[in-house]
Amino acid sequence: MEIIKTLGLIALLSIILTSCAPSHTLAPTKTPILTLTPAPTSRTTLTPIPPSTDTPILATKTPPSPTVLPTQPISTYEVITPEPAELERWREYEEALGNAIYERVLREDIICEWLIMGRDDRKVYVWTSCSGIRPFDSKLTTFTICAVVYLGADGEVQGIGTGENTSGSSYGAVRRKLFPPGIYERCVHTPADRMKEHLESRRENPEPPLIVLDATTTP
Repeated sequence: MEIIKTLGLIALLSIILTSCAPSHTLAPTKTPILTLTPAPTSRTTLTPIPPSTDTPILATKTPPSPTVLPTQPISTYEVITPEPAELERWREYEEALGNAIYERVLREDIICEWLIMGRDDRKVYVWTSCSGIRPFDSKLTTFTICAVVYLGADGEVQGIGTGENTSGSSYGAVRRKLFPPGIYERCVHTPADRMKEHLESRRENPEPPLIVLDATTTP
């Protein structure tokens, strides 16, 4: 029992000594602060974006340039000088052309002008203007067409071929039947103003057509 008391006193004394000893406070460890220096970077200038509008921008398509087809200059279409026999028979030409173009028109009321566009054996291709007074309304009318004059063995006029009196499946087929390549183009690219003006003057001052007058005045 004594031993137990002695051990208790020793333990109590140890506790008292421990509580009386000075305490030592450990200073907290200070963590160093690292300063990070940013790496140099290149500065990019941004272009400001314009504010959007409510109106949509529609893409427009540029139309293709028109295709220009080559045309034959009018100056290259030269008329052909009539032969002496053709000039001598000019009344036959005029009568035949007028009768082929007009119907129910008195012969003495029809006058014609023409230019020669080409020849092929016994065919003469002409660009002609004829005027006549219609008997049912006394109206003066003028027609300008490309025609074929068919000749006989002696040069006499036997007939006239036009797009109106020639049969065919279409106008193009009739034109190819009547005229060789290039003749019809010569006709429509040759001005007819001078022929029409002379038709009007001949109503007041009767005289031969221009094809005769031009041939006789040419030196």
